[in-house]
Amino acid sequence: MERKPNGVSAKEFIKKLAGFSVSTWISAILAIIATLIITRLFIPEEVGKINLFNTFLSLFCMVAYLGLDQAYTRFHNEPPEGNNYKSILTICTGLSLIFSIVISFFIFIFADKISITITGEAGYFIPISLSLTLIASVLFRFLNLSMRMTQKVLFYSIQVISWALASKVLFISAALINPNHRNAIILITVGVVITALLFTFIQFKKCFTNKLTINKITIKALFLFALPLMPIDVLAWLNNSVAQFFLRRFVDFSAIGIYTNAITIVAMISVLKSAFNTYWIPFVYENYKHSQGKIKKVHDIITLTITILSLIIILFQDILYLLIGAEFRASKPFFAFLLLSPVCYTIAITTGLGVEIKKKTYLNIVSFSISTLINIALCFILLPIIGITGAAIAAASSAVVMLIIRSIFGERYYRCVSNYFKTGAAVLIVIIAAVCSLIFTEIILIRYCSLILLCIATLILYKKETIYLYSVAKSLIKGE
Repeated sequence: MERKPNGVSAKEFIKKLAGFSVSTWISAILAIIATLIITRLFIPEEVGKINLFNTFLSLFCMVAYLGLDQAYTRFHNEPPEGNNYKSILTICTGLSLIFSIVISFFIFIFADKISITITGEAGYFIPISLSLTLIASVLFRFLNLSMRMTQKVLFYSIQVISWALASKVLFISAALINPNHRNAIILITVGVVITALLFTFIQFKKCFTNKLTINKITIKALFLFALPLMPIDVLAWLNNSVAQFFLRRFVDFSAIGIYTNAITIVAMISVLKSAFNTYWIPFVYENYKHSQGKIKKVHDIITLTITILSLIIILFQDILYLLIGAEFRASKPFFAFLLLSPVCYTIAITTGLGVEIKKKTYLNIVSFSISTLINIALCFILLPIIGITGAAIAAASSAVVMLIIRSIFGERYYRCVSNYFKTGAAVLIVIIAAVCSLIFTEIILIRYCSLILLCIATLILYKKETIYLYSVAKSLIKGE
């Protein structure tokens, strides 16, 4: 079998990817199981408040990172002069933790406003929980990045699974004790803080160092790469969260619960994006100079995989929705549109690669700004007319626009796509599947036939990649 210049074969790449993916898949399974239980114990209004808490937490985390989490991954293999990967990790973690403390002060200054937005009630319970969870999340983020970049699969998997258990098991425990947002947020906060502290104690000497070279060259290199990423992360957060704020404004907490619960179910396909990205980023930064052909091949394979997986999930969504609570089943007609976001973001990981490689991360601001504006405009237009479905269509539309613009920029600096028609056709197939799922929600036979035909069309379109994946899977099963 052909080998890469660094000695990693295609089969070894898939094995390594699978190793890093295990924890992501387990976390996703835990999330799905938790969702099925939670939708039968919590009412949509309480779930909406809990998910709004998580939405604000995500925003504060992204701001606290200052883009330094991605800067660490970029400079892990190519640290500024006088540093190594440990010192770079220590500097990035320290700066992010300091900024998370600063953010916590602002959270308390606007405590009542934030609390009322999230739960409809004033008080300090939400600000305290947000601040503690923020600091724990920032610390844990860099611990995970260290394990990823040093390719310590076992330690990485243990950490990720432990975090998932701490949050999901305690979420379910809250439902069994007293199913309200207050109990759930308290238990989750306690769980993630203890988990972060535990792994910091275990991994401290392996990850961090007190031998630092903090000079203008190092700080400048880190922040020139990192700072343009922070507004991008915030824009990405806004793009993913704008629907919740429109639902909060025009509908109620129950609508937020129904919508965000559907997004949680979409995690079944988002897990592929997360699993792929976990190993892909360190692999690319190490191999992009001499493995462009292989990177193009990976793009086609991941596009095929994410497209087929999304079609299969849409095909079996009827069974899936029988398992969740009846009050949350209103999302079924527009569920397929929500899948377009992880599909487009997964493909964009490869097509936009050139932007990161050439350190022109400021260009991502353009793609996310335009897609976010489209999302806001469509939410404003569609949500008052067709309700929650309008929010899903807006999210899907903005994801497609983001993919197009990010691909244009990325391909300009580093080509990863060998056939633009195939990539575009794959995205179009998922769009058609979403439209069919919406229009033929009650006409099961037509919906199933159309989805099966789309699956066949995808396999024919990616015939070469399908045969290749089959051969690799066959050899792996035989242990060759």
